[in-house]
Amino acid sequence: MNNTYTYAHISAQAIVENLGVVRKHLSRYNHAGATVMAVVKSNAYGHGMIAVSGTLVKAGIDALGVAFIREGIVLRDAGIRAPVYVLSGVQSGEEESVINNALTPLLYNKEQVRALNSAAEKKGVHIDIHLKIDTGMGRLGFVYNEIDDLAKILPRFSHLSITGVATHIADAAHSIYFTKLQIQRFKKVRAFLESCLSRRLTAHIANTDTLFHYPESHFDMVRPGISLYGYGKKGLTPAMEIFSRLISIKTLKKGHPVSYGRTYRLKHDTRVGVIPVGYADGYSRLLSNTGFAGIHGKKAHILGRVTMNHIMLDIDGMNARIGDKVLIMGRDKGIYIGADTIAAQSSTISYEVLCNLGSHLKHIYE
Repeated sequence: MNNTYTYAHISAQAIVENLGVVRKHLSRYNHAGATVMAVVKSNAYGHGMIAVSGTLVKAGIDALGVAFIREGIVLRDAGIRAPVYVLSGVQSGEEESVINNALTPLLYNKEQVRALNSAAEKKGVHIDIHLKIDTGMGRLGFVYNEIDDLAKILPRFSHLSITGVATHIADAAHSIYFTKLQIQRFKKVRAFLESCLSRRLTAHIANTDTLFHYPESHFDMVRPGISLYGYGKKGLTPAMEIFSRLISIKTLKKGHPVSYGRTYRLKHDTRVGVIPVGYADGYSRLLSNTGFAGIHGKKAHILGRVTMNHIMLDIDGMNARIGDKVLIMGRDKGIYIGADTIAAQSSTISYEVLCNLGSHLKHIYE
């Protein structure tokens, strides 16, 4: 992270407010009893996993969700003591780390179950686990219609306490039919497992799209991710803003090419500004000749290709000077550039924009 001129401002208040929107939505459907697992994987979608988790714990979050064991260890080393769920299970050799750091993994195959039970038995402890079911995502999980054999052998693993069951929705934003089908499959699996184990299991299925559009998906716990960072529903507050500054200004003549490949030639004499941010900082090259920044409340369009460390902007007609602040993402003086705006311009999704930009730039967290 060598770029000291471009930074991401992260608002703790926005994250807390967005959590409040999630809780209010649950209450609206009389599901206030459902707990909330805040998904902070992948460096909290680029917002800074440790800082965001600390904020959420202070706000009374019920649990945190990470993708991998290493992320859970980082949280524990930072003093985070809230329940931490590992959504991508346990890989061979990580069993002892799960035990030592009091992490709760979502296991998705028999080998993981056997290995973790064996490690727990050697240490003389019992480990809480959740089972992940594949109801149609086709990624991780015991396939929903192939769990009979699993149910038969679960009682053998006496050092594992199976306390929950989960699945992941594949297409909540586009297919009502398939989403409801996944929910129905999940209900059947949950009922079957509870019958086999003779106890109730904590059920969770709802990510952001699902929890806001399918109240029947709330079950015992929800797993908001992108919504905590301000996207996925109207009424949320984006938590990340990104700013840079002008480091060069010069006037180039009509016809002068700009940037690699000479993909843009000036249509008239133009003041061209340069800002120190590029694809090395997570700003997509697909924004070449397409994206824009904000200077003094005006749009400054990108000229030519985005380069590794710099972008050229059309600042003609602006009273801009070297050192002036430049909005890359966020809201400033009437200009709004959201992660969704950037995503639409670069043929991707806001998740990728946040992860790429947030994880490459220094954070100012307040």
